[in-house]
Amino acid sequence: MSEEEQGSGTTTGCGLPSIEQMLAANPGKTPISLLQEYGTRIGKTPVYDLLKAEGQAHQPNFTFRVTVGDTSCTVLFLP
Repeated sequence: MSEEEQGSGTTTGCGLPSIEQMLAANPGKTPISLLQEYGTRIGKTPVYDLLKAEGQAHQPNFTFRVTVGDTSCTVLFLP
């Protein structure tokens, strides 16, 4: 059972908090660190695949697919 989303911070009806709620409850943590900690907790390390890198050298945009177990999400990362 795989799920594709476009970087939304919302839940998918699974009863988990949104990324905004998780960040508010964990000041100083990034979404990536929260995902790593979650993966470690459930014994499924996140796998990050770079799908696309574009934009100017001083302002690049990256698109990643992140997979934790059977769940995948495609996200746009703007540094």
